[in-house]
Amino acid sequence: MEQPAESPGWAGNPHYVVDFDPIPARVAAIFNGETVAESDRARVMFELGHAPVYYLPRDDLAADRFTRTDHHSFCPYKGVASYWSLTVGDRTADNVAWCYEDPYPQLPELVDYVGFYWGRLGSWTEDGEVVAGPREIPGRIDTTNQLKALYPGLAREWHPSRNPGTSPYEFAADSNTKVWWQDADGREWQARIKDRVLSLTTLRGDGDATPYG
Repeated sequence: MEQPAESPGWAGNPHYVVDFDPIPARVAAIFNGETVAESDRARVMFELGHAPVYYLPRDDLAADRFTRTDHHSFCPYKGVASYWSLTVGDRTADNVAWCYEDPYPQLPELVDYVGFYWGRLGSWTEDGEVVAGPREIPGRIDTTNQLKALYPGLAREWHPSRNPGTSPYEFAADSNTKVWWQDADGREWQARIKDRVLSLTTLRGDGDATPYG
């Protein structure tokens, strides 16, 4: 898969959010009873519109258990991802891990890290304790606080062709980005995302309100 020289994502949405935070614990991924990756340099990616994803350094994987495949995917913000399958004993997880080997300049730290589909591994531990899911910081960027989730009606008015390379899940509700909209009658116009959000609210005129009446 050929990667565009310039990132279409950052070009169209320069305020997109991808955080890549260190996890202050030793993280291990276990498959079919065997530890296949373990590191005290693990990171969690918080990306607008996505659930948290754990990434571990390539050097901390059991390399003999992973086999590169011909599968690739493209992210307009990160670049082309190469994939690996994982085999331990009689079990194989196809395309379970990926790496952006030539990431866009906005995210150079990804080059040495491998991401995993959490649910395709058998289990995960942090400092030896089994954890049920990837670590999340309440209020951080995720699938619940982007425009498409918070305001599905607005998302349906996202212009189908005049916002090339971007989608409503890639923006926060307070974004200052001006985009094109189209309503059910076919009317087209440009407006900032935050202005459209504010237009759906009203200001109370009855003074203070409390839960006590």
